[in-house]
Amino acid sequence: MLNKITGHEVDRRLLLKGAAAGGLGIAGATMLAGCAPAASGPMSFGARTVDESPTQQLEALVAAYTAKSGNEVAYNATESNAFQNNLSQYLQGTPDDCFQWMAGYRMQFFAEQGLLEDVSDVWDDIGSQYSDSYKIAATGLDGKQYFVPQSWYPWGLHFRKSMMEEIGLAATDVYNWDDMLGALKELKGQGLIGLAAADKGGWEAMGTFDILNARINGYQFHVDLLAGREKWTDDRVKEVFRHWEMLLPYQNTNVLDLEWDGAMQLLLQKQSGFFMMGSWFGGNFKEQSQEDYDDLMIIPFPEINADHGRDTVDAPLDGFCVAANGGNASVGKDFIKFAGDMEGVQAMLDTGVPMTSANNGQDKSSYDAFQVAQQAVMDEAKYITQFLDRDTRPDFAGPIIGPAFQSWFKDPSSTNDILESLQSQWDALAPL
Repeated sequence: MLNKITGHEVDRRLLLKGAAAGGLGIAGATMLAGCAPAASGPMSFGARTVDESPTQQLEALVAAYTAKSGNEVAYNATESNAFQNNLSQYLQGTPDDCFQWMAGYRMQFFAEQGLLEDVSDVWDDIGSQYSDSYKIAATGLDGKQYFVPQSWYPWGLHFRKSMMEEIGLAATDVYNWDDMLGALKELKGQGLIGLAAADKGGWEAMGTFDILNARINGYQFHVDLLAGREKWTDDRVKEVFRHWEMLLPYQNTNVLDLEWDGAMQLLLQKQSGFFMMGSWFGGNFKEQSQEDYDDLMIIPFPEINADHGRDTVDAPLDGFCVAANGGNASVGKDFIKFAGDMEGVQAMLDTGVPMTSANNGQDKSSYDAFQVAQQAVMDEAKYITQFLDRDTRPDFAGPIIGPAFQSWFKDPSSTNDILESLQSQWDALAPL
């Protein structure tokens, strides 16, 4: 049965891992294949998640590396928002030797400050297992590599197949803006939330802005805006907010009270028809039950401007970096080499937690229906963006754009003032 809306309180299921859950076991001091000599000694790994599914993958990776190398690894987990918001101070202090991070601009920003270790030699060893696009995303402005990919995931409209069948909606027929508004109207008429939304974390709504901007104004305008080559006061940006405001009547009213997992619960509990988010949350559905996971599906965000169609998708690339200020960079590089090699990838895949690996060695014939749908979203796109808070300056995204979008949710009539403020704050940023 569909769960009619009787309130928006949801339970959060966060498995908090203790910080510094050191050494997950030490095997014999076996040398890693291809390392001569092998890097040795203890190291620490910083995970930017405390959620159950990715923690299973990362702990399996650490255990496999320890068994292979004999190097003890201290596993330090931090909640994602806290990790991201404090990374600059973290890297300038006494960071873990290697840590989870993001490709693209966010990696380049810290590499330019000398806070990341050059891992070009790692790419010399394992680069043949990756496509050129992933190497480009791992490359700093100086042409060196500072990142090894783990996995990717697209952003799109997620829904439950059984729910749409019960309502009588064909979600896969939602191709353009009119189709989407019609579907949202039907869902609201059924007493349901059309589009689950959250922005308490200050980043969740950025994905909606990204896709609206790309659909309306195209890939190039979007990346130019985030790089400061276009103005936030441009009428084309105002058009993005005009379309965004059309979605508000179909969203839950407590957007600013929910973080991403709260909005996810609305879809999980069949209170919402669609959820605009990155597909990484599929593991959370699987934690609930295999049946819930098998019910999950994704389609691209609809076309708005026929000139651009559905040619762009946010598909963030997650992976690993080595901290320049860590205590054992040689073992940190050894670890991310193992993590990027198919042997390390397989250790994560063997947990059974769904993952779309960036490594070309992953057997796509084993993809389940949800993974196949994610691949289809990727395959349709001509342009790949990372995500707003990865594709612009971090000192602009989190502290400036995040609160600005939250202010807009409180008063959508203030669009012009908010955009004027965004532009003036961009103009006031110190040169990098």
